[in-house]
Amino acid sequence: MSRRHKRYHSVQVTLAMAFTLLSVTLVVGAILIAFAVTEETARIASRRYTRQLVGQIANYIEFYLGYMDSVSVIVRSDSAVQEYLGIGNPDAGDTTEKLLDEAALRPAAEAARGILEVMINTRTDISLIGIFSYAGGFITSGRDHELNPFTEPARQPWYIAARNARGESALSSSHVQNVIKDQYPWVISLSREIIDEETGQGKGILLVDLNYRIIDRICASVELGKRGYIFITDRNGDIVYHPQQQLLYGGLKTEDINRIITEKEPYFSGEGENRDKFYSVAPMYSAGWKVVGVNYRSELVENRDSIRRDYTFWGVIFLTVSLAVSILLSQRISKPIRELRRSMRDVEQGNFDITADIRSSNEIGELGKDFNIMVGEIKKLLNRITIEQEQKRKSELNALQMQINPHFLYNTLDSVIWMAERGKQEEVIAMSSALARLFRLSISKGKEIIDVASEIEHVKNYLTIQKIRYKDRLDYRIEVDDDIKNMRIVKIILQPLVENAIYHGIKNASAAGTVVISGFRTEKGMDLAVNDDGAGMDAAALEQLRQKLAEGPADTRSSGIGGRGSGVGVRNVDERIKLYFGGEYGLEFKSSEGVGTTVFIHLPAIPREEP
Repeated sequence: MSRRHKRYHSVQVTLAMAFTLLSVTLVVGAILIAFAVTEETARIASRRYTRQLVGQIANYIEFYLGYMDSVSVIVRSDSAVQEYLGIGNPDAGDTTEKLLDEAALRPAAEAARGILEVMINTRTDISLIGIFSYAGGFITSGRDHELNPFTEPARQPWYIAARNARGESALSSSHVQNVIKDQYPWVISLSREIIDEETGQGKGILLVDLNYRIIDRICASVELGKRGYIFITDRNGDIVYHPQQQLLYGGLKTEDINRIITEKEPYFSGEGENRDKFYSVAPMYSAGWKVVGVNYRSELVENRDSIRRDYTFWGVIFLTVSLAVSILLSQRISKPIRELRRSMRDVEQGNFDITADIRSSNEIGELGKDFNIMVGEIKKLLNRITIEQEQKRKSELNALQMQINPHFLYNTLDSVIWMAERGKQEEVIAMSSALARLFRLSISKGKEIIDVASEIEHVKNYLTIQKIRYKDRLDYRIEVDDDIKNMRIVKIILQPLVENAIYHGIKNASAAGTVVISGFRTEKGMDLAVNDDGAGMDAAALEQLRQKLAEGPADTRSSGIGGRGSGVGVRNVDERIKLYFGGEYGLEFKSSEGVGTTVFIHLPAIPREEP
């Protein structure tokens, strides 16, 4: 078998061959890029123009919606409307229906209708203004209006949305309004619950309908090329207006609704079936809507074939010149390029302390200097990113630990109501006082680091509330040494552990249980411990919990063990301690099934700073 020898190529020849291939690639790429730049320039101009139009339309429509909201505020505050709704309306706390006194109602209804007629007569863009009393009556801006016998106002989405908003305005998407007999206009509804200013009780619903033709006329008046158009979506992605709305409903046309809702950039290209489209989005913050302008890529650049021929001609000329220049430069470039490449390889391996020693007085020499500057900036950037990520993690955990478990709050308030109804005044006072102190200590004047005494007081208020709720099912003791009560600690780390002890330990046990909170000095600092004599955990569950703690940062949306319990969660408690005091501190679990669980909180003994 003959032995093959590799043909030797000098660096100059290799570079010349490489430059030849590179020149061809660059020229072809330049042609493509030049055409893309031309198209991009046209797209930028179109984007600027479209964004201006879309923004103007968004402002124009917001003006109309703002006017509707102003109308609703004026009508809501009118004394005649308040008087009309006050007649026949049940008093707060009265569970019996009161019959409408038509004789007493008629003058008040006429006075209230008068303000509706004034409002609707001043604007042709408002289709309907109506008031629907909780007592069963209704008035509108039209004297001949009758309720649709097949439609119940209280079941309409705009009616339900207004009740849920509790006095704030609720804006609907476009829909057919069928509440009035024999009238079915397309409208956009703004509804608002009218609240009694003295009692705070709801008295009825105010409805203001904007004529859909106004939106249609505003959007249809804009031309975006031959095929471009404008449409509007609400915050849920439902179509408020679209010039081809029937095609959308029939599935014959699609839009990138998901990207329109989730995309943060105000201008982006479509995907899939809509890849020939460019979307320009302007938000309407007051309504939660988005005005979307659509341009077609194929309409951005005219005379595409002529432009391609010109680019090809000049590309051939530049290719010839670049090949000649590449041969002349290959020898001089080879040496500094190798040096630069060696430096780049060091950087690829993570060595950012390298410096490229290139002394050429040409572009490669400048490139070497720029490379050194870039490496230095990357090193600074990596250090800054590391610090910023740690600060961001602390900020996320700070925000997370301030959250109060809504179920705990709901249950506590339900308990207060239940005890108040049964005349248990002392328990109501005790629970309300404990809840108030719990919130006050949770805020801690914005401080993240507090003393142990304040943390003990916080968890004591929490246990007071749970003791009142669970009565004999729960008992607790606090045995914290006085010599650590002035030590520094991250706030709200005991409550999540106590909450887990109650809900996952004592609550699951067959008998009553006790939670013991203790604290004492250790050789390395100090320990706080939360012990319960509840159900405990078997070895497998305990090992799984320890592995979760060892995994490091938890998802900030996670909660307690098994996805339940405290809104903060034991993993986040452990992480917060490590972030502020170091990796050698944190949580340690010990548990036996049927015996109970103990959580040790290992902390440094840092005295509180005196004010």
